[in-house]
Amino acid sequence: MGTTRHGFRNRSARAMHESHYGPNMTPMVDVVMVILIFFMASAAILGPEWFIKSNLPVMAAAPASDQAPPTRLTIEVDVAGYALRIDQQPPQPVGEADLVKALSAARAAAKGECIALVKPTDTAPYEKVILAQEACLRAGLPKSGLALPGM
Repeated sequence: MGTTRHGFRNRSARAMHESHYGPNMTPMVDVVMVILIFFMASAAILGPEWFIKSNLPVMAAAPASDQAPPTRLTIEVDVAGYALRIDQQPPQPVGEADLVKALSAARAAAKGECIALVKPTDTAPYEKVILAQEACLRAGLPKSGLALPGM
């Protein structure tokens, strides 16, 4: 590092570059400290979660022998409309206006519990799928679900 003729230090870019002897470690130390504090705080929070008790229902291995298996109603949704399948019977086409009536009749004809499954095709409009789910609720079928398209 040289001096100029007036006794002041040289402030050129080259002189400033030569005055640094290594990378600046301050930002790296700051980041490491923040990460260390984050991990210490998260470890203190996550520790008690190992001891949380949960009251999950215990499921029986199989239904009792005196109970009939639930009737499975499958609503197949397509661009053309709806088709209602009861258990393993072939699907019967149903109009949009008659879907609630058909589901209510199938629920009344079932001997035990009914489970409804809305099964759309890949080309089924989203609105028809939602209307089928709503028809299940209107027909008094609280146990209804939605299958993935194409399954």
